[in-house]
Amino acid sequence: MLHGGEIYNSIDVKYDFSVNINPLGIPENVFRSLREKLSLLTQYPDQECRDLRLALEKYTGVPAGQILCGNGASELIEAAVRGLHAGKILLTAPSFSGYRHAAESNGCQILYHHLRRQENFALTDRYLEDLAQKPDLAILCSPSNPIGDRIAPDLLLRIAEACERQGTWLMVDECFLGFLPDEDRCTMRRFLLPSAASQRFQRLLVLDAFTKRFAMPGIRLGYLMAENPEILALIHAQQPEWSVSIPAQTAGLAALETGPEYMEKARALVASERKKMTAALEKLGCRVFPGEANYIFFSCPKELYEPLLQRGILIRRCDNYPGLEKGDYRAAVLRPEENRVLAEALEEIIAS
Repeated sequence: MLHGGEIYNSIDVKYDFSVNINPLGIPENVFRSLREKLSLLTQYPDQECRDLRLALEKYTGVPAGQILCGNGASELIEAAVRGLHAGKILLTAPSFSGYRHAAESNGCQILYHHLRRQENFALTDRYLEDLAQKPDLAILCSPSNPIGDRIAPDLLLRIAEACERQGTWLMVDECFLGFLPDEDRCTMRRFLLPSAASQRFQRLLVLDAFTKRFAMPGIRLGYLMAENPEILALIHAQQPEWSVSIPAQTAGLAALETGPEYMEKARALVASERKKMTAALEKLGCRVFPGEANYIFFSCPKELYEPLLQRGILIRRCDNYPGLEKGDYRAAVLRPEENRVLAEALEEIIAS
């Protein structure tokens, strides 16, 4: 299982472009809260994450009873596969390897919907043909990983409606959606709000995490939202006891108290720097695939990974994703000065 952030067996990494987290870094009030509440480590955590779920209700609009917290999004994916007794799972190729890991570790049959390079790996109406095989669970990510493009809202709605009709659970991973300026308009959690009485989905699960939005991958904190609390209870039963630690709950509460200007600044930074990085890569002859997330997916015929690593720069090579190949890469959008280092190194490598 190769992910981003594989820095422990590498030479000294000065610039890590392999992980896609908020380039602003962890909000300062998270550090402050953790320091102030160190004495709580003598207690067991609240297994129900009551305060955190209430804070998430305020942040997302989804009632606390419809939210389940976990030790990162990955744990919740695993728990959902077990709790829903999903014997047959539909995944896209390429997609986040954690979905495949959860399916394989639970002995599930995996159906693949293969995205096409000539279509920029975008999800199209063809997906509905594979969905018609009636898997127990379908998992989608919007914006997608590793491409970074969002699923067209009308297509995602039709997918949700088809899942509802045929009895398929649909999990939509929105861990990167916070970096889009119109998050509230396009998030699937809008169908779980009390105000969404006209159209609700009993078979919809929406996944999010603090990892990307608040730059906290080392904390491990995610949350799953659904219409029916009884379904979340089944998934919760698959988690270890005390799954979410006191430091994680403390950090989550502090992060949710961060003002809206934090994400507004992050979105503006990502949009601006993404545009510059795309132009720089295309100028060097790389193919940059359309996307909106806080990372860029591109292909280059020249070997980049090792030469960059020798310069202390780590990017994500993507040839271990089903459907991708050698020469496919993903790079995070970081701060301007860091992005310039990457651009200058790439120019030197490609020109040599």
